[in-house]
Amino acid sequence: MPALRKRSEGAKPVEARRRSNAPSKGHASTLPIEIWILILREAQYDDLQPRYRWLRRYSLVCSAWRPYAQELLFAHVALRGSGHCKAFQRAVLSPHDPAHGLRLRRAVRTLSMVMDHQQIYPAVIGLCPALRELHLCMYHASFRADVLAALASAIPRTVRALRVRSYHYAALFQLLALVPHIEYLEVDCNSANAPMPHPIPCDPPRWRLRELRYTNLRRGTHALVEWALSGPGEGSRDALEALRVQCPSFNPSVLPMLGVSRLRSLAIPRVANGDDLSVLTHIEELWMTAPRYPTPTFLPLPASVRHLALHPLAGATEVDYESIEAELSAFYEQAGAHLEVVTYHRRCDEDDESVEDVRMLYDFCKARNLEFRLMDPPYGYYAGERIPFEPIGQCPRPAPQSSRRSTEQGRVVSILTAPRKKPTLTRKLARSAKRAFGSTIPPAALARPA
Repeated sequence: MPALRKRSEGAKPVEARRRSNAPSKGHASTLPIEIWILILREAQYDDLQPRYRWLRRYSLVCSAWRPYAQELLFAHVALRGSGHCKAFQRAVLSPHDPAHGLRLRRAVRTLSMVMDHQQIYPAVIGLCPALRELHLCMYHASFRADVLAALASAIPRTVRALRVRSYHYAALFQLLALVPHIEYLEVDCNSANAPMPHPIPCDPPRWRLRELRYTNLRRGTHALVEWALSGPGEGSRDALEALRVQCPSFNPSVLPMLGVSRLRSLAIPRVANGDDLSVLTHIEELWMTAPRYPTPTFLPLPASVRHLALHPLAGATEVDYESIEAELSAFYEQAGAHLEVVTYHRRCDEDDESVEDVRMLYDFCKARNLEFRLMDPPYGYYAGERIPFEPIGQCPRPAPQSSRRSTEQGRVVSILTAPRKKPTLTRKLARSAKRAFGSTIPPAALARPA
């Protein structure tokens, strides 16, 4: 009897766990599972970032939640190296429940990998038949022929967006030749030390890009943009809606010659006096990410611009804000008052010696009844702030913002009316160091040579 009593007592926690995993009989149990899926899909995010630990906990609530929470857990997969890839293979190829593994594989929508020329990486991509976005970081110089062939057959036609960071151009162009079906492309070659090959060793794919983003701070590397938009037929020239280029040698005046007739959003370091963008009559949104070297000009902009986004105008030298405002006013009158929104991306600290740049833009917008948005700090500072890959519905384009970002309406007024404190020598040195090392893209590096 004592032994039987011990077994009975030991079974109580098991029964308690079973009861806790059973659906409750309250009002929550009457909700359709589709509603719970929507709730879980939104509840997984904390300040724009998916919290995998939360999803794991959701999957343990009850048997009804488990498969849907696990599908959300596998929607965004990040693998760093072959070790992670082997663990992913074990998870989705388990012989104990092949149907469940197939369901998890079909749930993967975004796959991020740090990869090289090993065979395991194409094998992992081939396990995701419903993949929509592929994010790759490639350190190797080139693909072996067998790996390249495996990669060509592994990348599913469902992939619509490719984001790639490459340290070598040979591997990059080998990869790009395999994805003629993508619509969104982001290329970061800022870490490539070798010069851009000339001519580029392959023809551009027959793709129809809706959006192209390119970053390379080395001069003479802008040829990739022209290559990507010069495919056979109308291709991307007819389909491109958004273009973002961070390259000091890129000249936006080539865009009319490339025939990008439907471009609606353009982000470039700056516009020079000799540029002519007037024929790009569909552009509604224009970003200048490094307008202060030298003083920016606005008259070459097309009259169709409704949203103007500017990054910091202030620099190490004195800036003539009166001439900038006069130039901006001349563009506003010349364009027929189509401008509606001005967004200024600038970090405002309490010890800033001057906020005259903010005051100038604020007064300009207030005098013309325009909407002024201060993005403090600049957009992208917080993790998760990234304009998604999707068709442009309106301008300004919707941009997810961190909950840590202040959205108070009176913040601009409080910044302009706050008394300016004279910074100490220590603060001046700290500010200089932050300007020198706090940004990955120094504005001076993006200035085009005169």
